[in-house]
Amino acid sequence: MAEQKKAVLMIHIDQEQGQLWQSALETQQLNVVWESVSLDLVKYLGNCDRQELPSLLLLDMAVKSPNSETLQSSSVCQWVSKQQVPTKIVLFNPRQDRIKDIEHSWALRRGAADVLPRLSRENLMAEVARVTALIGCSLISQPLEKIAHSLSGNSSNQTVEVTTQTLEKKSNSTTKNKTQSNKSDTNSDSDNVVMYRGVRVRR
Repeated sequence: MAEQKKAVLMIHIDQEQGQLWQSALETQQLNVVWESVSLDLVKYLGNCDRQELPSLLLLDMAVKSPNSETLQSSSVCQWVSKQQVPTKIVLFNPRQDRIKDIEHSWALRRGAADVLPRLSRENLMAEVARVTALIGCSLISQPLEKIAHSLSGNSSNQTVEVTTQTLEKKSNSTTKNKTQSNKSDTNSDSDNVVMYRGVRVRR
């Protein structure tokens, strides 16, 4: 008897990135379900039997809860943690080519297993490998290599890259100035903690 495919539930705002993730994950013998951004994830998961829960939830971190300005990523991570279900949550930011350390720390503090940048020719293999490893699947590399070769380079994302680098420089500059101004003070734990999306994150 063949082993049942592990299920992945995806919610993407970026259609192109969603299609790329779907194609990539389906080559890994995973059962991929792509739901609408209007889906109330907590309600949906709460109505599932434990055996029917997806092995992996791949969620665009900017998706908001229905009729609300709150992020679904926060509420879903809290629900999974509280219910102690085995579903792994991977957040996804298709607006960035590289995830900042502070964003990664924020996601882990919320209860996500990982947070990934937009897929590109350069990182497709590595990011899919991170996802499959989380749910105990071996990477099937050959079909992924074909998908990666069919993609164009990262030139369309240069603007995002520049914006990200600019923000990082400003953040580093602010941190440096803060550190210098506090050198004469007693070293305290609060100097190593910043606020990100309402969560205290250790640098």
